[in-house]
Amino acid sequence: MGDTFVGGLSLLFGFVAAGIAAGPWDPPYRLRSIEAIQRRFGRAAARLAWLVLALTCFASAISILSGIRPSYAAPSGEPTVADRY
Repeated sequence: MGDTFVGGLSLLFGFVAAGIAAGPWDPPYRLRSIEAIQRRFGRAAARLAWLVLALTCFASAISILSGIRPSYAAPSGEPTVADRY
């Protein structure tokens, strides 16, 4: 249940960031970090930053929803290696 919720939020944020990267809106480009990128490298680089954020959100959503975990992590409810010994 928790993984589905977090993965869904990550997908939602990914779609929002992709929409910002593709859309004509100015307010998202007034965020301090994005505005600094835009001042230094131009609007295209700021759009690329939004696109990288969207792709990162999509990648994390896919990994969360598919259940990919590091070898040391276990879903809640399952005993970890430390619990077994």
